[in-house]
Amino acid sequence: MSFVTWGMGIGAALEVHVTCFINSLCHIWGTRTWKTNDTSRNVWWLSVFSFGESWHNNHHAFESSARQGLEWWQIDISWYIIRFLEIIGLAYDVKLPTESQRRRMAMKTTQTGI
Repeated sequence: MSFVTWGMGIGAALEVHVTCFINSLCHIWGTRTWKTNDTSRNVWWLSVFSFGESWHNNHHAFESSARQGLEWWQIDISWYIIRFLEIIGLAYDVKLPTESQRRRMAMKTTQTGI
């Protein structure tokens, strides 16, 4: 019983810490690919630990998108799970940004943060 309690407690604590870390760091440091009205940035090296949540500028540009790692090289474990669920019929009406939305939000150059 104590293993379950510790396992769930540590898992929940890690999730909260990663979420707060992403919400803080990804507004200070990283790259911007999309024109958004905020300071959101993408931090590639956090994508594995955060299951893709560190593609924060992508998320702010396309908030209704199920996929945050929009390029083939952007690791997004959450998207892989959603895509699998869609393939087996357990997820449907999955939203992705259209090409016209991507063109409208694109920056002329990528800006790098601190």
